[in-house]
This record gives sequence, C-alpha cells and structure tokens, in this order.
Amino acid sequence: MAVPLQEVLDSGALLPGHPVVLAGQGAIAHRTVRWVHSSEVVQIAPLLRGGEFLLVGGQNFLALREGAQLEYIRSLSERGVACVAFETAGGRDIPMEVLAAADEAGLPLVGLRNVVPFVEVAEWVNRRIVSRQVEALQIADALSQQLAERVAAGGAPLLPILELTARALDAWVAVVDPRGVVIESAGAEPAGEHGPAFSVELNVGGIDIARLEISSASEDPDRLETVAQRIRGIVALALSQRHRPSLARMADDALLRMIVAGGGGDQLLELAEAAGLPPDVPVAVALFRSRDSGRPAPDAERTLRALGAQIRLHADGDALVALVPFERGGSVAARQELIRALRESLSGKGGLGAVGPTEPSIRGASRSLAEARTTLRLGRASKWEHAVYDSADFVVERFAERELPRQAVELFIEETLGPLMELERRRGGELVRTLDVWITEGCNTAEAARVLFLERQSLHKRLARIFDVLGGDPRGTGRLGALAFAVKLVRGNARLRDGARG
Repeated sequence: MAVPLQEVLDSGALLPGHPVVLAGQGAIAHRTVRWVHSSEVVQIAPLLRGGEFLLVGGQNFLALREGAQLEYIRSLSERGVACVAFETAGGRDIPMEVLAAADEAGLPLVGLRNVVPFVEVAEWVNRRIVSRQVEALQIADALSQQLAERVAAGGAPLLPILELTARALDAWVAVVDPRGVVIESAGAEPAGEHGPAFSVELNVGGIDIARLEISSASEDPDRLETVAQRIRGIVALALSQRHRPSLARMADDALLRMIVAGGGGDQLLELAEAAGLPPDVPVAVALFRSRDSGRPAPDAERTLRALGAQIRLHADGDALVALVPFERGGSVAARQELIRALRESLSGKGGLGAVGPTEPSIRGASRSLAEARTTLRLGRASKWEHAVYDSADFVVERFAERELPRQAVELFIEETLGPLMELERRRGGELVRTLDVWITEGCNTAEAARVLFLERQSLHKRLARIFDVLGGDPRGTGRLGALAFAVKLVRGNARLRDGARG
C-alpha cells in the first residue's frame, strides 16, 4: 500500500519544513510513497526497494565530488525512489548540475528550507499507509460478500459479477485471455492512456487460463490489487462455467513449465507442436521482475501482449517469463524492435527485465532463459541505465562466467588494467566505469558524457588521466579490444570458477 507523493508534500507533517520542489516536478503526480527512510549514507541505493521517500540532511552528499553526486542521483532513480528531500536550511544549495540530472532522470528533488523532525514525517506517512490498507480491506471484504451473495442467489454468471465490481470501484473490469482478447468486460474503458491498473491470474483446473484486469482513473492501484486478490476466486469460478482450457492452452502451460524447469529434448518439441508453435522457428526467452512488489511486472506483460499473439507468458513466482517466437529470416530486426518497445514501456516504471539470446529452435529455449537470468543479474550490477537488458550486450561477461577460470581472468585484468585500478583505489573517480562507458558508446565523448552525467570537459579531463596511466589513447591500436574485454570482466560481476576447465 502506498500514499501519493503529492499528498505527502502537502501534509501537515512536512509543512513546517517549507518544502519547495527543486527538480522532477513533472514526475510528482505519478509517484507514490510506500515507505519513509532517512539516511546520510551516499551508497544507500542497493539497500532500497523503490517507492521510498528519502529524507537527507545533505552534509555528506554536498561533500562529494560532482561525478559522485550525479552517480548518487542516478542510482536512486534506477532503484525507483519516489522522492529525495534535502534539508537546505542555512542556505545550502544543491548544484545546478545535480538538479538537471534529476530532471532528466525524472527523480523529484525537494528542498526543506526549515528543519523538520524526520521522525514526525515517517510517523505521519506510516499512519496514512496503515489507514489506506484498512480502507482497502474493508472495500475488498464488502465487495467479496456482495459477490458471494450474488453467486448464492443466482449462480455464477460472469458478466453480472464484473458489473457489480465495476460499479463498486468506478472502474473498467475485464477478463482477458492469454492472447489479449477480452472475454467479458464491464464499466467504461479508460480512453487513451489508462489510469492506475492491476491484473491477476485466473486459475481453472490448475491452469492459468485468463487474467482479471481492473483499470481506474481514480482508484489507488494498491487498492485495486487488494480487491482483485480477494475476488479472483469468485471470478475464476464464474469463468470456469463458460470456459474450459483447450488442449492447446494446456500444452502452452506445460511447455512453459518445462522451459522454466530447464527441460528439453523430444518432449519439448512435442509440446511445442501441441501448443501450435512450429518447433524450428527462432525463439528467445525474456525474464521480468518488478522492483517494488512481489508480483510479476504488469507493464512488461501489457507490452508483450500488445506486441503479438504468439508470445507465451508464464508467471514464475515473482518473475514473468515470456517465450517469444520470431519469423524465420527476420529475427534480428524483430528482436531489436521487441527490446526497444520493452525499454520504452518499463522506463521509469520500476520494472526490470532481460532478453536471452535468440535460439534457432525451441530446443534452445531453456538455455535462452538461463542466459536471460544471468543477464539480468549482470545488468543490475553494471549500473547501465536501461530497464531491459539485452544479453547481446553481455556476451563477454556471460562467456567469462561460463568458460574462464578465475586465475586466468585475474592475470588478464592485472596485465591490462592494473595501473588504472590502482589509481582508482587511491584517488577514486570511477575510472574503470568511465572507460567502459566510453568504449561501449563507440569512443563517442558526447554520448559517454551524457550517460555518465558529466560535462564534456570533465570527461575529457578524466579520459586524459586514464590514457596517461594506460600509456596513451588506445584508439587505432590493438589495445582497444583488450581494454574493452577487460573492463567488461571487471564490471560484469561474473561468478568465476576457481579452477581450470575440467
């Protein structure tokens, strides 16, 4: 359960601090706060889950170098932090470069011009969250009782149940099949961009055969989630009376379960054929997680359903697995379009995903999923800005993890990057990451500066330090390829083996 960010900013608890929005104004209307956290630790991002209202005194932050300040903002934005409130009492100003970076990242920054007790802000927000949870449970219980009485009095036809739910929530309520086709709906469907929405699987006979989707322009999505979870059993009962899963749907489910379990061989081919999927078409498997909740990423699911009826989806715990078939001969372009659409859909939404390698047939689907899992872990460790990682961008890291012994990697890194890593240990400055970004961006200084949130002149100075310690500009030499390989190994966080290959 969460509280709208605007409600927190307008609260009496924060009012004595005379809050003023310094950056990220456009993102405030879409942000919710699920927790209040106060910390002066500048490496706090890995400990956060998203949705936090972060209260910061600011002394440690202002003592950082410019590059480290920008990295702090970028890391909080990537973690899905709802807002950062700095105490600016006493005339302390946040640098303009930081405000510009926050605007670009869509991270609201608020200045507190007077001292405000952080504990009072936390207590107010926590009380409001608990209050909203109670309200949501009361609404869900009342609606569940009404639906149960409706079923007891007149059976379980699907449409009246959806109509009753739509009226109670002032929402659009629909049951949608796995291919995105609406089986039944009630209420006015939101025009254009949908409001807050939630969807949940409907299970009949042990198989997920459809989804209950609730979309509202006014209701809190957390409240929609509470209601949907409470009534899903009644809606599934009504659905079962008119819709039994086909053999193809059952084969779809069995196929995805086998891929998730790492299976393969002839049984995988047989299940693919039974599910209507030619066994010799190229496929890739993608994996998605939501940063701030235990349910699979809903934005990724909506995008995938819109991209094509042949995409198969499967909920695996808190992850969403997608089996994506491509047309023979057009898989490269189709894959690039898939990744572009997913990155656009998940950007700033708190979801993360990875697309595994394209395999020539369904036989390689389990391998593609395994590589997608590895890519997601490597991508999160790499600090790249994308919400969806492409396994093709992590070929070196995946190869090293799978094939190279630790000792060989350490010797190669020491030979190639040893002096640079020693300089970074002594003086800081994220030199290895800077070199990685510069090489990845095609040695384009302007693009590398944008990714690193640095002024171009600052990046030139940093590159000069790097080239000086490495023996000169590597462009036009055989060292550029070796450096590209080495920085990927350093930053990839690969789980290297201790011994030689057996």
